[in-house]
Amino acid sequence: MDKSSKWPERSRQIAFGLIGLLGALLALYAAVIIGELGGAPLQDAAGRWVYDAVVLGAALVVLWRMLTIETERRAWLALGAGMLLWALGQTYYSVVLYYASPAPFPSPADLLFLAFYPASFLALVFLLKARVAQLEPLAWVDGLIGALAVAGVAAALIFPPVLEALGGSPLGVAVSLAYPCMDVVLLGLLGGAFVASKWRMGGTWLLIALALLLFGACDVVYLSVAGQSTTALNLASVGWPLAFLLLATASWLPVAEHGSAAARAGKRRILAPLGMAVVGISLLAAGSFVHIGAVAVALGVACLVAVLARLLITFNLNTRMLLESQDEAVTDALTGLANRRALMVDLDRAVSASPPEAMVLALFDLDGFKAYNDSFGHPAGDDLLRRLGTQLDEAMAPHGRAYRLGGDEFCILAATRELPAEAICKVAEEALSDRGKGFEVGASWGKVLIPVEVVTATDALRLADKRMYSKKGMRAGSAQSQTRGVLLRVLQEREPELERHLDGVARLASAFGRALGLDGEELDVLVRAAELHDIGKIAIPDEILHKPDSLSDEEWALMRKHTLVGQRVLDAAPALGPVAALVRSTHERWDGSGYPDGLSGRDIPQGSRAILICDAYDAMIEGRPYRAPLSSAQALEELRRGAGTQFDPDLVKCFAEKVVPALARSQSAMSL
Repeated sequence: MDKSSKWPERSRQIAFGLIGLLGALLALYAAVIIGELGGAPLQDAAGRWVYDAVVLGAALVVLWRMLTIETERRAWLALGAGMLLWALGQTYYSVVLYYASPAPFPSPADLLFLAFYPASFLALVFLLKARVAQLEPLAWVDGLIGALAVAGVAAALIFPPVLEALGGSPLGVAVSLAYPCMDVVLLGLLGGAFVASKWRMGGTWLLIALALLLFGACDVVYLSVAGQSTTALNLASVGWPLAFLLLATASWLPVAEHGSAAARAGKRRILAPLGMAVVGISLLAAGSFVHIGAVAVALGVACLVAVLARLLITFNLNTRMLLESQDEAVTDALTGLANRRALMVDLDRAVSASPPEAMVLALFDLDGFKAYNDSFGHPAGDDLLRRLGTQLDEAMAPHGRAYRLGGDEFCILAATRELPAEAICKVAEEALSDRGKGFEVGASWGKVLIPVEVVTATDALRLADKRMYSKKGMRAGSAQSQTRGVLLRVLQEREPELERHLDGVARLASAFGRALGLDGEELDVLVRAAELHDIGKIAIPDEILHKPDSLSDEEWALMRKHTLVGQRVLDAAPALGPVAALVRSTHERWDGSGYPDGLSGRDIPQGSRAILICDAYDAMIEGRPYRAPLSSAQALEELRRGAGTQFDPDLVKCFAEKVVPALARSQSAMSL
């Protein structure tokens, strides 16, 4: 331990040694004055010099404390200065006025005595700020309530006996009253400090409180019994220096940091002001039976007014907090847009409106935002989200409301009175787009028409979400689209003649899916599975794949594994998981004789049943090296012949009645 770390503890030991010495002098003074020891000469010497030495020494001890503690320097400087002024006043009295008969009153000594009080006021304020890390606004109101209540009680106890005993010139009466008035204010301020800090002040404050109570009691005794009781006056003359020693001791007690008063929550926070309110009410009630003086009554009334003000402030704060919490509950903290909770409320209202109003719900997911975050960092990403949110809010203001659902997902709910749904979604898409050097951010979206397509808020969100992700997957730059492109290129490089066939099957599947009422993600999965249903053939050797003769049993067993291989390949890309599930079953047959799982009937996924029909039809109308192409009618006849065994009969009927005629009309229109 170095010298600098030893110095504070050494200073405290010396200070308490000096306080002990002063206490011994005070004990000697008390024995001489109260016990009337040693006769008049010794009593005069003790009254003049021992008394003065004790109060002056106590003041110097406090000032020394000021030099050793930086955080509380102002507090102990103010208190030490006030005590020093009091000591100088006492010294003036001992030197100039002790033998004066009668002693002039008021005198310069009184001016120095009274200077102790404002210095003490400052000391209490500085110490409160130093010892309590942070005081909430209500703590100051609670402190005012406590100050008024304590001051009221002090006034009720102090003023009646003092006023009854006072007499003399108006100036003398005014100066005499100044002492109890200052005591009342000082005790009130002390009580306010205790209440403001929730009664968590430590030993220092308890000694200060005891000292100031003793100080006020001595003032009352001196003013009320002056010239009537020598014993009472002697006791008071011992009480003042004892109060000074208590203050000196308080200054050197270890500092105990109690943290922020604002952080102490719970029921105890209200107990202090309620207790002080009870004191104020009790004070006024006592005034109805005994004389407590106008000052005490006024302070009691002021205490209750402060309590009412506290209630009003608390009510306003609670109301503001409630409004803020409600606003936070429906507002996205980052962008300031409405959040998912607000959307569900608005969406429920929209789908249940009577009469119904035509509206559009659209979900948006940003494209390129992850790359932006990775390149420029999350703070820049947050700034971009805020900017896009503001743009979306402004763009939707004439039509409806904008929302942020979290992450990079946004949403709009807008009426379609002035613009059609598609146009509104395009406006929102533009608002959610940004580009600059090294980045481009756009948005994929899916929309739902209300109340045309949905009857509940949950259905609306689910359908919009499916359509949004379907569109996102179809974007040329999406990971899903790029993965599909790579797989198709691999398949085309391996089997160039398959390209036309796969395109034909995909085109048929797209038309078939629409005829079956599929849209959004379901339709996209069906078309992707049609494109990639033969991807597993990349694992089949060329000598088997292109064998002109019939395959052996072992070769057929290997060929039948191509759907399983296709599923494994596609499952490597999580976004293609639903596509992989359809590819696995594209060679299952309605009667259960297909592969790889031998599924039958409706146990086979509908998309796989549809792809099997499209695959067979396209193969028949396109022909093969070993077989001439069939006409559309002939191919349909073959499908009907296989319905119930190889193909789903209901799907064959739908394909023949809706898909083929629609494609024929489309081809006729193109030829024109």
